[in-house]
Amino acid sequence: MMPFPADVGVSIVCHNNRDKLAATMASLDAAGCPRSAVLVVDVASTDGTVDWLRETYPGITIRSLDRNDGPSPGRNVGIRESPFPYVFLMDADVQVQPETIQRLRTAMAEDAAIKIGSPIVVHANAPDRIQYADGSLHFICEAINPWLDRPLSERGPRPRDIGVAPTCGLLLERAAAIAVGLFDERYFIGKEDGDFTHRTRLAGYRILELPSALVVHQSRPRGTWLFYYQIRNRWHFMLKNYQVSTLLLIIPCLVIHEPLQALVLHAKGHAVVYWKAVAGLLRLLPSLPRDRALTKRIRLVPDAALLRADSLIIRDDLASHSLVRFGKQAYEGALRAYWGLLQHTVLAGARRTADRTTAVRNPAS
Repeated sequence: MMPFPADVGVSIVCHNNRDKLAATMASLDAAGCPRSAVLVVDVASTDGTVDWLRETYPGITIRSLDRNDGPSPGRNVGIRESPFPYVFLMDADVQVQPETIQRLRTAMAEDAAIKIGSPIVVHANAPDRIQYADGSLHFICEAINPWLDRPLSERGPRPRDIGVAPTCGLLLERAAAIAVGLFDERYFIGKEDGDFTHRTRLAGYRILELPSALVVHQSRPRGTWLFYYQIRNRWHFMLKNYQVSTLLLIIPCLVIHEPLQALVLHAKGHAVVYWKAVAGLLRLLPSLPRDRALTKRIRLVPDAALLRADSLIIRDDLASHSLVRFGKQAYEGALRAYWGLLQHTVLAGARRTADRTTAVRNPAS
């Protein structure tokens, strides 16, 4: 087995994951990771996680947060406080395969522009099936995950540059993660990983997905309580990260998409959470100038080179609505056509400029 990289630390964020941490820690042992390289950030667990870790793994470092504001504060602590130049950031319900971290580090060493190495995420109950791979961001700020539940064997061995990545497990260059502003701790959960990895890309860096590097995720169904964060954070994501020209150009699509989203949520009995999300967004708006200043400062790549139009991922409980099922395919086709028109007209110059900028900054790629 390849030796564990001496310049990589591992940061695990957990919240009441005592039942899953044993498998997570065992996978790191099998990967040859020294326990002195492991930092566990516990987010206000009440299941005895910290006591169990101290007794079972005395060689690791443990940081405890006294309140649960989602995983992002813990992730930021794990990045800031790691003494290593590279950090493998992982959730407590994830297991690494023996050479995943080593392979990611080797791939990142080939090009200094690669600031994030992303494994392919497979299901724990079906490890031959993909959960996350080849992710990107739709221009209406919805996730694109084209390999969801498809066979791992069909993905092929070729590494691929991707647009966004999930934080089940990511190898980060620590300095670059700090430079792009780390994770937005206001997001709690929902779009927080897309926001962070998207800012890495708009800063001109690469995210490399490596098929020979795998992590196994013990996923579980997400409750409807997440709707508040998913709705609020999506709107804030666009207002914070999109260029003004992009926001103006996609207004015709948003004029259709937003009422459709509201209609489906109201029809499914989520009207209250929808309007709570609107109120939550309004509370975030006073800090928007500061947020946009960060994006402007780090941006080297325009939206035209980062955003895409492809099939949308819709939760099963929402897709079961007849209106959603009937219109989804036609709607996606219309969005593709509109984005393609923009790419070949008003956004064509921006893409050419982005290609030249990337070539200058990242000549090795």
